[in-house]
Amino acid sequence: MRLRKLIVTLGVGVTLLASCAAPSIAPPPAETPTPALPAIPEEILASHFGICGVDQDIEGVTELGIRWTKPYANPSGPFIWDFIERERGEYIWQLTDSYVQKIQGHNMAFLALIWPFAEWDQANWGTAPAGTSPIFCEQWVGRSRRKPYDMDAYRRFVSALVERYDGDGIGDMPGLKYPIKYWQAGGPPSVQGGYFNFFNGSSEDYLEVLKATYEAVKEADPEAKVLHAAMLNTNPRNVSFWEPIFKKGSQYFDIANVHIPWPFAELGHAELDKTGLIAKAEGQVSEFKKLLSEYGIDKPIWVTAALYYFSESISPEEHGQILVRSYVISFASGADKFFYDMFRPGPFVKPFFKRCTPVDENGEKRPAYYGLKTLIEKLDKFTSAEKLAEGQYRFTVEGKAIYVLWGSSKIPEEITGEVLVTDIYGKETRTNSSAISLTESPIFVEEYPH
Repeated sequence: MRLRKLIVTLGVGVTLLASCAAPSIAPPPAETPTPALPAIPEEILASHFGICGVDQDIEGVTELGIRWTKPYANPSGPFIWDFIERERGEYIWQLTDSYVQKIQGHNMAFLALIWPFAEWDQANWGTAPAGTSPIFCEQWVGRSRRKPYDMDAYRRFVSALVERYDGDGIGDMPGLKYPIKYWQAGGPPSVQGGYFNFFNGSSEDYLEVLKATYEAVKEADPEAKVLHAAMLNTNPRNVSFWEPIFKKGSQYFDIANVHIPWPFAELGHAELDKTGLIAKAEGQVSEFKKLLSEYGIDKPIWVTAALYYFSESISPEEHGQILVRSYVISFASGADKFFYDMFRPGPFVKPFFKRCTPVDENGEKRPAYYGLKTLIEKLDKFTSAEKLAEGQYRFTVEGKAIYVLWGSSKIPEEITGEVLVTDIYGKETRTNSSAISLTESPIFVEEYPH
């Protein structure tokens, strides 16, 4: 009896002598793998409109019809190395998981911006940059923003991050609704110094970060897509920073990334008059695409932040018109997705930002809100966009043509007969095409449904 008890205690599946055999003990059932998740729903994936930092009013954003978000570097958008790996080799996922669940609960998809900074890693570079003036998101990202000192440790972090949210059924976040498939490698690296300081290093330093991010993402999820950090604008200083990256590293991103325009970062909060702001807003994607073509790069383009400040010389109505025109021209110039930078200012937002948003701090909707709403309702399902002439653009939406028109020219000759005209506020009018008179405020024109 002692022998039987000893053998049974020592192990499962041990074969005993017939004279003292005990009942066999079945091995524990193998753990059932979690099924892989379905892909991002097509109605979300195909949407062209996004917003940065939805936490100001996530209900208002989803009511507007926006289906994409790019989180910032704060507790409500923690795809941050230091947030998740506070100590080397120890990953803490609670904050990130909670945020992902919240956003996916509103049927939104992510462009997940990875911040490649961890204090324990940055400490290897020595003392953080001196100075007492605050910099953007320093309480979450820190002040020292050099490339990772231990690039292998950074690669391991990125692989772990992507693996948790790739939806393949292996090590996924519990309750993940659909996978995260789009990852951005850091903030605009050419923006250095001052309050908006996203990176401290050379073009070659950032290229190392981009390469490491791309390879780690693809190792964890070959189907995922990687965006390089945004090119802020196409002024000569930014172009000179990005040229070595486009020349040597175009294989390390799937989607090209640009902002439109942040005049406060470039001009030190200087006000632009209406003409200057329109020119900057409307030329950005075309100039960016031309720059890419010089290096043989033909890849999708996403506008991952746009912000239009309006001074006393620009009325709220003109601000709404500029926003609509910029979206239309950007899409026709080749942009596939367009993220506005801020929906509604929070309580601690700098006063400068408060003049840029479609909804003010009190929840009042500005003309820009109605312009964006009309854009989404009319164009979110477009499959092609082209410029016909200045102020005249044709979109194909579910097989039919929708024109967006403004200016002083006559309407395109191909528009004839009875049409439906919608202004940027969503007001619809049934009229004959011959009665249309254009102004600086865009209108949407389509065949009247019978």
